[in-house]
Amino acid sequence: MPRDPAAMTTIAELVDRHGSGLLHKRQLVRLGAADHHLTEAVRGGEVRRPRRGWYTTWPPHDRRFVAVRVGGRLTGASALAELGAWAWNHHPRITVSVPANAARLRWKRRVRVVWVRPEVVGRGSSWSVALEDALREAITEVPFEEAVAALDWALHFQILRLDDLERIVQGLPTDVRGIVGWVDPKCESFLESIVRTRARLAGYSVVIQRVLRTNERIDLVVNGVVGVEVDGKEYHENKFERDRRKDLEIVLDGEIPLRLTYSMIESDWASVERALGRAVAMHVRSSGGVGVAELPHSVPRRDAPRPGGRRRWRLPVIRRRGADATRLSHARPPRPLVRRRVLAPARHGPSHGRIATA
Repeated sequence: MPRDPAAMTTIAELVDRHGSGLLHKRQLVRLGAADHHLTEAVRGGEVRRPRRGWYTTWPPHDRRFVAVRVGGRLTGASALAELGAWAWNHHPRITVSVPANAARLRWKRRVRVVWVRPEVVGRGSSWSVALEDALREAITEVPFEEAVAALDWALHFQILRLDDLERIVQGLPTDVRGIVGWVDPKCESFLESIVRTRARLAGYSVVIQRVLRTNERIDLVVNGVVGVEVDGKEYHENKFERDRRKDLEIVLDGEIPLRLTYSMIESDWASVERALGRAVAMHVRSSGGVGVAELPHSVPRRDAPRPGGRRRWRLPVIRRRGADATRLSHARPPRPLVRRRVLAPARHGPSHGRIATA
């Protein structure tokens, strides 16, 4: 059969226009596509077929393509990343949601498969579960600080309300429901969220977005004495003069300025934490105040229950250690996920289904 460039272009346009990059054959047929149009489009490279009946313009390395090829949809951190949620620059492992009765899955390395209930299957798009279901899966899939950041993102952009969070965490283990007390809708960036959570875990009190007399806002104020500015490259690389003036205003306002970069926060947090403790101690000594350990905690001490299920974190427990600082004490870490094909239903977990890794 001779190639028909017009037909190939039409198929690709239909997929992009009506499916945002992914359409099933039934939808394409309703739009006027014939079998020979689809065949020519695939052979010509205009569209790809990740799974029988599905046509897409996404490249094979796209997370959405991988999810469809496996036989499901993105969920958890993988879905949130595609939806624009705050996260580290490195890509998370792909998590794919499939119906409880799914069969003929195409297993791939570094793909985690989650079997879910029918109500989850009925929500969302052709390539992703609904946002609330993705958040519910993500908050126990990623480390604690990243789970807090994901919820901060949803609240900051008013995708969710605080009342919605209470509904999302219903039915999850007791300590997971406690994460609601760690989020803040006023947080404006991923790095702010990470630094705030880490500082609180270390026992410091943290206020975010405090207004200076010049109407500029400090990203974070730690223990009322250290003004922390977080420099994401995309926001600060062309604002050198403004940032230096802001440091000056922080000093005039009575705090010690501390400016942090992405790489410091991601790769050298130990040094950041030492600098933060030293800055707090210097201010306390110069003002004749009390030591760090005598300042009130911003987070109440909690006992972390250890329910069943396998996930990345337990709600942190804050304990005092020493006279000049506080440190985080973790509960026993969960056992690692193991690869398995036939699984019994999990007793706990965001999906209330079965979990496997491949």
